[in-house]
Amino acid sequence: MNFLFGKKEEIQAMAEVLEDGRAVADAEMKKAKYNDYRGAEPMMEVKVRVQPKDDAPFESMMKFGLTKSFLLMQGVVVQVKYPKGKTQKVELDDEQQAILERNASILKKQ
Repeated sequence: MNFLFGKKEEIQAMAEVLEDGRAVADAEMKKAKYNDYRGAEPMMEVKVRVQPKDDAPFESMMKFGLTKSFLLMQGVVVQVKYPKGKTQKVELDDEQQAILERNASILKKQ
């Protein structure tokens, strides 16, 4: 029975963001249901190109929370995770500081 309830094997990989996450978040937050919203963090999706270490690259939609949307500009590289064999269930698996360090170009120059 362990195979039914055991932890699923997840794969971590790097992915390039293909859409502007800020624009996606902005469009989503303009919806009427968010006028007086007090629920869980809204989750959104943005298109990415995933580059697994041992497999061919593929494109998928990546789920991410509103608080990380301002870092997800087109061309930014992030770490993602997905269940083995399920390339359509990609999730952001990166901390904000790591995203900034990996993508110095998103910091404003003074």
